[in-house]
Amino acid sequence: MRLLKIFLLSLLIWLQYSLWLGRNGIVDYMKIHKKVIIEKKNNANLDIRNNQIILDIKNLNNHIKN
Repeated sequence: MRLLKIFLLSLLIWLQYSLWLGRNGIVDYMKIHKKVIIEKKNNANLDIRNNQIILDIKNLNNHIKN
């Protein structure tokens, strides 16, 4: 019975380590999540810039036709 308790405790410790500090664990998730938020902001800024450029092109085309 004592050996089973030691095994289960060791298993719990290993699983917690894997969850928090292991590869693809919560720490990695938080790092990637922050990067995704930054990239979404950058993409939103680029979308605004692209829309402005498209409007400028449309305005130029309208001026050429007139």
